[in-house]
Amino acid sequence: MKENISVYDVCDAALQGDALAEQVLLKVGHHLGKAIAMTINLFNPQQIIISGEITRAKDIVFPAIQRCIETQSLKKFHINLPVVAAELQDTPTIGAFSLVKRAMLNGVLLQKLLEE
Repeated sequence: MKENISVYDVCDAALQGDALAEQVLLKVGHHLGKAIAMTINLFNPQQIIISGEITRAKDIVFPAIQRCIETQSLKKFHINLPVVAAELQDTPTIGAFSLVKRAMLNGVLLQKLLEE
């Protein structure tokens, strides 16, 4: 038996039909979806990009994320909002986060939210 199980291992098992691994990924998708729905309500993004090993099982995880987005975010914000896997899997996403942080600190995002 393997001592350390990674996200990759869980995704691989789910893709091979392991019911427990699939249930774990559905739960992960649900929790991610709840957090993403809150983010959508705050920022009204144009696209949701998911990165990391979890995207290996996107056919399992993404529908769970999408269900939460549809039930827990504003319809005006989530209609036609794509949820996609990052194309640059091995590149850190810190650059995108730094842009969001800078926009928040400069007040650009707040101003945009107040305009709508």
